Amino acid sequence: MPKVVVRNFAISLDGYGAGPDQSLQNPLGVNGEELHQWLVTGI
Repeated sequence: MPKVVVRNFAISLDGYGAGPDQSLQNPLGVNGEELHQWLVTGI
C-alpha cells in the first residue's frame, strides 16, 4: 500500500495551504504557486 509522505508544509497567513482542485499531479492545486509567491520574492 503506497503512502504519501509530507516533508514540508506551508500555509498562508489567511489559512490556505493549496489552491482549488488539489491532486497528486498538482499538489498545490490550480495556481497554488501564487499562494506562496511571497516566500520566493521576499515580500
